[in-house]
Amino acid sequence: MSSNLGVSKKLIKISPVMTADDNADNDVAFDWLPVKIGSNGGKLTSVAILDGYDFGEAIELVFCRGVGAEGTAPTDAQGLVDGAGLGSAAVDITQAEAQAIEICGHINITYTEGDLITARMSTTTNIGLILQPAVQSDTIFIGGIWRANPTTFDSLATGLMDIYLGFED
Repeated sequence: MSSNLGVSKKLIKISPVMTADDNADNDVAFDWLPVKIGSNGGKLTSVAILDGYDFGEAIELVFCRGVGAEGTAPTDAQGLVDGAGLGSAAVDITQAEAQAIEICGHINITYTEGDLITARMSTTTNIGLILQPAVQSDTIFIGGIWRANPTTFDSLATGLMDIYLGFED
């Protein structure tokens, strides 16, 4: 029998700003957001999404280490939407840009459960994705891409989608 003694766990919440628009499959839901996970990195074990917009069906979360040994934030030109910042357009990142910011993983999440009255909830477990910041950093970056045609919503807001990232050391 194995034990979890000595395994450190943490839950990190992010609330991305979403663009009010007629989004479509393969549109950027949100561009790179910093997530401080510690300089030793960790294993992403779970992701839970509370979608207060109640319009999503599937989203892909993409992770990168940032630029250089310092792991600085990707520039606007290195965004999932080249120079646009918030999203609401088709993914537009080159292979060279993806390598420069060190894209290091992704997961697809389909909203298959938790249809609440005013929101949707989805949980994905047993992910096991190892994420390690750049050598001189304690931060990774996360972006989101719609993988289904979401319903249009009518306001630019934050706090209506909460993403909970579960990590183990």
